Amino acid sequence: MAIDKANLGKTYGPFRFTVGAEHLKDFAAATGGGVPGRVFPAGPSQAHPWTYDEAAAAASAHGTLVAAPGFATVFAIQPFSAACADPALGINVLRLVHGGQELELGGVIRPGDELTTTGEISRVQERGTLDFLDVTTTTLNQRGEVVVRACWTAIIRN
Repeated sequence: MAIDKANLGKTYGPFRFTVGAEHLKDFAAATGGGVPGRVFPAGPSQAHPWTYDEAAAAASAHGTLVAAPGFATVFAIQPFSAACADPALGINVLRLVHGGQELELGGVIRPGDELTTTGEISRVQERGTLDFLDVTTTTLNQRGEVVVRACWTAIIRN
């Protein structure tokens, strides 16, 4: 069943997320070749030291740990997930694949940041036996600065 185009413009959120230093370290370990959980002392081999090493980060221009670019997927995906699970859209998640995401980073994310993400359905399109759903999200920090804009795409087989 095709997604009703009347859902275009429907909004989700706000979703709130407080960034912790351990979140940043665990993400760096999970994506940078390390071991999540900080069991072993060696840092992740493919992550930037400012994303997991507090001493290196303290000596940086930022003065603290900073989020790796992909860390935005941890919190900014929430409106997309909510849309995909919204009963009003009638999506069978067993027929859904994550078709892509685009992240536009607007600022540095640090431990202690209070992030608020909202999203809006920005595209509903039917192509043959497939539906395409885009959810565009915006994440602000506690100062009202945009730290991430993103577009998430779901492809659903009818």
